[in-house]
Amino acid sequence: MGDVIRWAMAPVMRSWMAAKSRDYDSVPRPRDSPQVHAAGVNSDRILLFGSGPAVGWGVLSHDLALPGSLARALTARTGRGTDVDVVPSPSATIRSTRSELSGLKLWRYDAVVLCVGTNDAVGLTATRVWRRELETILDQVRRDSSLTTRIFVLGVQPIRSIAAYDSALGSLGATHARSLNDLTRSVCSARPDADYVDMPAVRSQTPDRIRTAADYIVWAENLADRMKDSLDAEHDDDPAAASDRAGSPVGHPGRHGPDEAGSANDTSPASEARAVAELGLLDTAPEERFDRIVALARDSYGTRSAAFTFVDGDRLWDKSNLGEAPTVFPLAGSVTAMAVRSPGALVIPDARQDPRTRNHPQVVGEPFTRFYAGFPVEAESGERIGVLSVFDPASRPASEVNTVLLRELALLIQAEIRRRPV
Repeated sequence: MGDVIRWAMAPVMRSWMAAKSRDYDSVPRPRDSPQVHAAGVNSDRILLFGSGPAVGWGVLSHDLALPGSLARALTARTGRGTDVDVVPSPSATIRSTRSELSGLKLWRYDAVVLCVGTNDAVGLTATRVWRRELETILDQVRRDSSLTTRIFVLGVQPIRSIAAYDSALGSLGATHARSLNDLTRSVCSARPDADYVDMPAVRSQTPDRIRTAADYIVWAENLADRMKDSLDAEHDDDPAAASDRAGSPVGHPGRHGPDEAGSANDTSPASEARAVAELGLLDTAPEERFDRIVALARDSYGTRSAAFTFVDGDRLWDKSNLGEAPTVFPLAGSVTAMAVRSPGALVIPDARQDPRTRNHPQVVGEPFTRFYAGFPVEAESGERIGVLSVFDPASRPASEVNTVLLRELALLIQAEIRRRPV
């Protein structure tokens, strides 16, 4: 598209887009929790950010939209669990994305998926602006994320496949979208950490629906095919990085180069202490909503004891404790301290045989723990704040421990923490 045509038509297109955007006020979109997951161990964590397909137009739950479909598609391909956090931004443009990504703690993610461009295509954003802003955003994600985080940039979906833009003016936006996609493909191909992913055209076959769950499945399958190999390589080649990215109460050594140590991207004991304190749950009475999940964990694993434990500075405090262990005990040297640093489930089949635990007071003395399994619990802001654990005086083979179930129960604890009943 020539610069003169773009300059002349841009005001018209932006006015037209604004009118169409007002029509979307009544279109269904998800309003539920912006996190979805697919069951499995050694889970991959994905951030999905942006407009268009990331918003979930036409369905009422993120589980039915792109996040849920992507989580299931990735798990089907990798055999691992998948957690997808979504930050939908219907009005996002390439200019606004930089500020909207700030503060999202990108170091937590194995992959960041950016879905931006529909508004820029229809609004005829200049190609030089697109390139400049895209390169700046990719640099920002690289700087604020883990060394192993992969970036996926979704192409602009075919504009006339969007019912609201299926018109002559939409054809102008479609032409510009192809130019933006060509630029994005070129920019990503020059970077070792970024991949461009084409978005196929989908058009709802259901009358009066903007999108359906079936449309999001098509997009998710396409995206998962592109993401699988990168995520697999990360698990195969750098297990230490996966452990590091999962979070640690003592920060994230090894994530950054020596000149970046202690950067604002790192979590710390102070930030985790704040996250725990802000929940308002420390030193409060037991609650049925947590006791119910802990009891389910104990019954499911057939153990004598189970607990949901907060990390509070240099101590551990049990919000829910069903069994024989003390409810307050030191963090230093504890099995729970090991579990909260673990990238996934920590399973100790026989604590007397494990050099890390064989001399621990709760192993050689009451409650004489032999078997232990724990899964870390996170605050909504991403800090590791505690552990759901089951333990017993009798050892058992690691092969008999269902770590997928333990993760699901820990996620139920997280959901209750975020619910904050009145």
